[in-house]
Amino acid sequence: MKILLVDASDTFRKYLSERLRVVPGAMVVGQAGSEEQAVVTASLCAPDVVLADVELRTGSGFTALQRLRAGGFNGTSYLLTTADESEYGPQCVDAGIDGFYDKLLDLERLIQALTVLATAPKNFEAARIKLS
Repeated sequence: MKILLVDASDTFRKYLSERLRVVPGAMVVGQAGSEEQAVVTASLCAPDVVLADVELRTGSGFTALQRLRAGGFNGTSYLLTTADESEYGPQCVDAGIDGFYDKLLDLERLIQALTVLATAPKNFEAARIKLS
């Protein structure tokens, strides 16, 4: 599972990259600190998952995720931020963003969600149980 990290903080991206090592098959394939970098990097590395903070060096992770969706990205996208969920939660649904995690309080939940995503069957055919 290829992951793109989008956060203004180099330190946080490094920390999160280390934490994601426990997710089976997860590989950080790109990192970005701005909205424009996120869009360009996603087009180059074709991630399966994009994790983005709202506040970036320039632009917004929220807008970057919207731009990626508009450009055809159909992978999983999570907003990972310290911003108030009540402010962005409803907008996430409208924008096609798959989840919202507090980057200080919800990292374990994020890792669990990514582990489920990484270990889930990739298509319904693989998950089908033969009954006869």
